[in-house]
Amino acid sequence: MSFGVTQVPLIYVFRLMTCDEYYKTHPEPTLESSVDRCNNHVIEAATAQAVSLLGASTTLFGVINLFITNWSIKRFGIKRALLIQIFWPAVRLAVQNIGVQTGAGAGIIIVQCSQVITIVGGPAGYLLTLNSFVAEVVEPSERTAALGRLQGCALFGVAVGYLAGGLLSDWFNIIAPFRVTLALFLLCCVYGSLFLPSMPPSKDPGKTKSLSEFFGPLKMFAPRKWILPDGRVQMEYGVLLLGLGVFFGVLATDYIPVLLQMYSTDVFGFGTTENGYLIALNSLIRGCFLTLVFPKIISAGRKWLDKREQKDTTPHLKTDDSGIPDLPTEPHEFAAVPGLENEDQEPIQPPRLSDEQESFHFDLLFTKYSLVVDGILTGSAMFTRQSWQMYLIAVLLPLASGTAPAAKGTILQMCPADQRTEALSAISLVEMMARLSTSLIFGLIFSAFAAIGQTHLVFACNGACALFAFCIIVFSRFPPRGSRRVDVVENSDDA
Repeated sequence: MSFGVTQVPLIYVFRLMTCDEYYKTHPEPTLESSVDRCNNHVIEAATAQAVSLLGASTTLFGVINLFITNWSIKRFGIKRALLIQIFWPAVRLAVQNIGVQTGAGAGIIIVQCSQVITIVGGPAGYLLTLNSFVAEVVEPSERTAALGRLQGCALFGVAVGYLAGGLLSDWFNIIAPFRVTLALFLLCCVYGSLFLPSMPPSKDPGKTKSLSEFFGPLKMFAPRKWILPDGRVQMEYGVLLLGLGVFFGVLATDYIPVLLQMYSTDVFGFGTTENGYLIALNSLIRGCFLTLVFPKIISAGRKWLDKREQKDTTPHLKTDDSGIPDLPTEPHEFAAVPGLENEDQEPIQPPRLSDEQESFHFDLLFTKYSLVVDGILTGSAMFTRQSWQMYLIAVLLPLASGTAPAAKGTILQMCPADQRTEALSAISLVEMMARLSTSLIFGLIFSAFAAIGQTHLVFACNGACALFAFCIIVFSRFPPRGSRRVDVVENSDDA
C-alpha cells in the first residue's frame, strides 16, 4: 500500500506543477472558469516528459539498487536487507514532501532528484527480498504459485493505495498522500523489525567482497553447456531467451498503469478521484487473479500436461501393416504380476531427492501464451471512445497477468538451487531495465501522439510489443529430461 498512495497524486501534481511553470511565461487563458486551465496539448506533452523522466530515473537507480540488495542479502541476511529497503524510501518521501510544497518547476526538480535515494533502498529491492524469502521457505513445487500470491498481495496494497491517494488529495490537499505514505513506511519498518523472523546470510560474508560476486546476477543469462542423456554436450539458451522475452513483455505492459491515467486524464478529463478508482480497480482485479486464480491455473495446468506427457510416453503394443498386434514372446516383455515382485530388489531408478531441481514445463508454457493474451487485450484498448470503457479495460487487462511470477518460477527451475537469489535478481534486473526503457520509449511515444491528438495509438504499439515478446520467448525451453549441467558434473567429479 505504501508504494501506491502517492502514485495517482504524483502524476496529478506533476501536471499541476507543469501547468504553473507554463503560465509563468505564458498568459492565462481567457476562458470560462469551468474549463480546466491545464487542458493544453503543450502542458500534456510536458507532463508526459516529466513523468517519463521520473520513471526512467527511478528505474535506473532501481537497477543499481538490485545489485546492492543482492549483495546485502548475502552479507546481512534477508531480514536486515528488507529493513534497509523499507527505511530509505521513507527518507525519499520526506524529500518529496518538500518538493510538493515548493511547487512549479523547482518542485519537479526536487522530486526528480529525490529518486537518487532509490539506489540504497526502494521497491525493487523490497520485492526482491520478499521473493528471496519465499524461495527459501516454500517447497519447490509451490514456489511459482507462492510468488504469484505474493505479487497479488502487493497489488491489493497498491489498489488500496491508489484509491486512498486520490481520496486524500480530494478530501484534504495534494500533499496529504505524501505525508500518509511517509508514516506508512515508518510503520512498515517497525512491523518488519518486530515480527519477521531472522534468516542468517546464505553465503560466507567474505565471498561477497569480490566484484564478480557482486555482479553475479548478470552471469545467470550466459548460455550453459549441458550433457544430454546420450552423452552429447549441447549449449542451452533457455534462460537467455526467457530473459529477452520477459524484457519485451515488461516493455509492452509496464507503462499501462501510467498510460491509463494519462490517457483518461487527457481524453476524458479524469481527476485524481477517477484515476484513483481506475487504477485501484485494475490493481484489485490483478491482485485477485494472482492470489486466487493464478495458483489454480498453474496446478491444473501441470496436472493436464503431466497426463498428456504420460499418455504420449505410454508404450503401446506394436502392430504390423495388417493391424494385428505383436504379442510378447520374450520373458522381459511380460509385465510383472502384482504381489510377486521381489521386494528386496533395489529400484532401477534412484528416488528423487527432496531438494532436487524439478522442471514444470507448464510454467514456461503459461509465460509464453500469457503474452499473446496480453498483446490482444492491450491492443484492443485503442478502440475506447467513452469514459466507462476505460473501467472495462481496467478489468480486462489483468486477466493476462501472471507472466512475471511464472517467469520467476521458471528461472528458479532452470538454475541451480544454490543460486536462487541470483536467479531472482537476474529476472528482476531484466524487469527493471525494461521499465527504464518503457518509461523512455513509450513516454516519448505518448508525448508525440499527444502533440497531434492521437494518443489512442499508443495502445496499439504496446500490443505489438507484447506479441513480439512472445515470438522471442516461444523458443525458450528446458534442457531435455535427464540432462546435467557441465559445471555440476565437474564439481561432483572434483569432490
